[in-house]
Amino acid sequence: ICSSLAHPLQPSTPSSAAMLRSSVKRGGGGGIIDKMIPGYQDKIWAALPKGIKEYRVKSENDAFESGIASHKKWQGVFLSWKETEKGFAPSQKYRKPAVDWRRQMERGTMHYGRWYEGPAGSDYTPGKTVDRLDNVKEPFTDAEWAERKKYRSWDIMKLGYAGLALFLAYRVTNEWPVVWCEEVEEAKAL
Repeated sequence: ICSSLAHPLQPSTPSSAAMLRSSVKRGGGGGIIDKMIPGYQDKIWAALPKGIKEYRVKSENDAFESGIASHKKWQGVFLSWKETEKGFAPSQKYRKPAVDWRRQMERGTMHYGRWYEGPAGSDYTPGKTVDRLDNVKEPFTDAEWAERKKYRSWDIMKLGYAGLALFLAYRVTNEWPVVWCEEVEEAKAL
């Protein structure tokens, strides 16, 4: 009741008391006590001792100001983070001087490939392409296969089998303790 009372330093008029009330009134403009005893909050406030009034006003003000102080503290933290964010922006000094492919096509400056990029002398430019799907049984020539075999990685299946063999060897060679609980139960029963 006391938290929604008028401020002691404000005049006790109905308009100022209504402005300083913190609770929302719904359903017909107040509760039943307002209907039975008009202005009861002002009367209670006037009857309270000065120490309690000062305490209530100070606690309300401190709660309000603590929110402001917390906001100021976090605002400083966030602003310092924003200052460091400016350093993450990409510098124009290191930008990539490239134009995306759509703009290149519109400008007529599109470069479709290099002389060494395609098989059988093709460079993937219009009219100089080779379709690898024409020969699906042998997509690479013997020379290409020999070149590719130089850089072949180790088979993943062999790696998997080696890992499984190590795991099984570990499980077979380790001793697993066996705990027999029947003797302990028999000893307790006697």
